[in-house]
Amino acid sequence: MAHSKPHFRMIWLLAAAIAIGSCTPGGATIAPAHLEPTPRPVTSESPGLPPTPRASIPASDVIFHNAVILTMDDALPTASAIHIVGDSIASVGEDSAILAEAGPQTRIVDLGGLTLMPGFIDSHAHLFHVASSFGKDDRTAQEEALRFGITSIGELWSDETLVRHLQELDAAGGLRLRTSIYLAPFVDGCGNIYEQDWYRAFAPGADLGSRLRVGGIKLYTDGGSCNAPAVSFEYPAGAGHGDLYFSQSELNQIVTDFHRQGYQLAIHAIGDRGIDQALEAIAAAQAAEPREVRHRIEHAAVIRPDQMPRFDTESVVAVMFGSYPTCSLLQRDGSFQYYTPDDYLTWEWPMRSLLENAPQGHYAYHSDAYGVRPLNPFENLYGLVTRQEVAEDGTICRPPAALAAGAVTVDQALRAMTLEGAYALGQEDDLGSLAPGKLADLIVLSADPTRVTPDGLRDLQVRMTMLGGGVVYCAPGYEAICPPAAALPSPQPSPQTPLIFRDEFDGSLDPGWSWTNEAPAAWSLTATPGWLRIALSQGGFLTTTPSNVLLRPAPPGDFDLTTTLRASPSRNFEFAGLIVTFADGRVLQFGRAYCDVPGVCTGGGYYFDNLKGGATTGSNFALPGFAGSQYVLRLEKRGTTYTAYYLTVDGQPVAAGSHTVAGDPQSVGLLAAQAPAPGPVAEFDFFEIKAP
Repeated sequence: MAHSKPHFRMIWLLAAAIAIGSCTPGGATIAPAHLEPTPRPVTSESPGLPPTPRASIPASDVIFHNAVILTMDDALPTASAIHIVGDSIASVGEDSAILAEAGPQTRIVDLGGLTLMPGFIDSHAHLFHVASSFGKDDRTAQEEALRFGITSIGELWSDETLVRHLQELDAAGGLRLRTSIYLAPFVDGCGNIYEQDWYRAFAPGADLGSRLRVGGIKLYTDGGSCNAPAVSFEYPAGAGHGDLYFSQSELNQIVTDFHRQGYQLAIHAIGDRGIDQALEAIAAAQAAEPREVRHRIEHAAVIRPDQMPRFDTESVVAVMFGSYPTCSLLQRDGSFQYYTPDDYLTWEWPMRSLLENAPQGHYAYHSDAYGVRPLNPFENLYGLVTRQEVAEDGTICRPPAALAAGAVTVDQALRAMTLEGAYALGQEDDLGSLAPGKLADLIVLSADPTRVTPDGLRDLQVRMTMLGGGVVYCAPGYEAICPPAAALPSPQPSPQTPLIFRDEFDGSLDPGWSWTNEAPAAWSLTATPGWLRIALSQGGFLTTTPSNVLLRPAPPGDFDLTTTLRASPSRNFEFAGLIVTFADGRVLQFGRAYCDVPGVCTGGGYYFDNLKGGATTGSNFALPGFAGSQYVLRLEKRGTTYTAYYLTVDGQPVAAGSHTVAGDPQSVGLLAAQAPAPGPVAEFDFFEIKAP
């Protein structure tokens, strides 16, 4: 990490369609974004696309019986049999009545007492947007979701490139989940404005394919993706009251503009001040033009008691986390730059209080996966019901009483993960419960979640996942309960970026690596299985050569380097991340670091340094402020330009700066260094090189 004064840049979201070469080289400063919305014509209707009919699925006829069926339908909460014809539910009831409907072509499946319920609906995830940064292609990411029993998602950040990609994926039969996309044409997670009109080609609620539709528009009111959520109390770690991105009048106008066009708004608002603004803006939009548009508040993490009744009176859905980072809260381990003080902990993730104080409101769960909280719905169910978290070493982190007070019952949690998720996506007429006429999206579980112990919730497993009457996942050994899956179109693999090299660090280093200045006792592949652990050495490229620099030859031409890093630098100059070396001794290093030198650098953040001969060269970039302890880092080479990105907790790529270096790179790899004294460690989940 550079010791010289860095040039601070505004953090700009890079849509995939923007050329990488447009980043300003040489340390030129980008002017701060202006937060006043630019006036633009507003139409009452957006140009629409013709509705796409549901995929033609060959008719199926199957009855599941001898089951424990949790329907999520208030008219018939439990049953023992269900009849599916084609892609829909024909009837639900008791064995005798449903079995009497069987015809000569009906397949009868005895579930032997297993539990059947609607598929999980994760109403806010970044499955496609972030998956590639965790080494998952489209198919792998979807298979993981289906294995967990997730049948529908809200993809909560989509630029035009991602929308077109998902359309192509669906047309090729490769979209295996029902996906509602939320377009991001206005503001990024750091509060920067980049108004774009491409979204107008995608009408509100339009079907873009057999399993792809437009959910709405994504907006931000406060920090949390970067910066800090806006709250009414003082953060104890010096983050003040957090960051609001708009004045109330500005947000009112923005929300009203999209509301008049008929778009559902998914408004990121973590802190109570952000929630105030979101509620006021939604009320102002409805007052300006009353219409049936159902808006959402994303995360809704810190809610004051006086705000709760408004979730009854406003047309709004609270979309809230399931799994809570209890271990980080208890340990104050630096994973977040902000922590809610103990005196206000009852305001944090208060789903139980919301259910009690706004009983007519709507509350859906979300994972925010990948990169924020676990995708696994059983971990989210366990978190909703217990507020406990399992630490990396397998121990249980138990919440203080104030946090535990936000826990809900299993029945309430399951409703938030099914029917309320469908409501948040505007699809409750088709999804979220098992009732005649609804789509046959359902799962079979190893046990009844309403009857296992709270600790047993995280051990539940999916035996079968069905989407639209066709089996999309069947657990090994349970083929007898899985009707033939031929009803679903065969997914075609989507083109992927060519992979040059990838090491999963799964027990041994792959061929081609070499250590520089190796200290064998200070690195390990077994301390955390599946991760490479490197102790931060005391050297650095500004002083002496650090220990345990892991390198491999740089590929010819352009390339992208990606890694997932766990590290919490907290002392001056500690650094961990990606590295590129050159024959003339120059080194580029990008990663997580800490620097606190008055007038030079401030606190923990992302640092991208250009070093040579023990000194900084050119402009060096520092982006103070961060959330979490796990980071996705990417370093891209295009010609002689090297651009560094990190992913925010909402999965958005953010540029950390660019350097121009003539000459071919010699090697690429990983570094953990510059510690003033032994102690900290960095852990890397994988290292990947791809061709652009």
